[in-house]
Amino acid sequence: MTNVRHQDQLTAREKAVYMALPQGQENAIKVHVLAKKVGIPERRLYSILSHLVDRGYLVGSLRNKQGGVYRIVTSDEYFYTLHMMRNNAQSYERRVRGLEQHRGRFE
Repeated sequence: MTNVRHQDQLTAREKAVYMALPQGQENAIKVHVLAKKVGIPERRLYSILSHLVDRGYLVGSLRNKQGGVYRIVTSDEYFYTLHMMRNNAQSYERRVRGLEQHRGRFE
């Protein structure tokens, strides 16, 4: 499930980040720890993680007390991540609608 066929199309940094990700939620690593481990700033790490997901790599994150990022290896982890991302998208959509109520003030 974690094999990705286009790994050779990643930059060296992207490969380093992907390979440094632990497998499974129980092994999730805090972003600041992973950033130090691979030697890049946290902001850049977030960009790389986002890019990996955009390209189909199975990268999950926990937004609970434990927190952290990891390679998705089970269906539970997959569906947890999918559900969390859908909830985030819905939350952003509600915020957009709230802001759009004031559009006339700025046109």
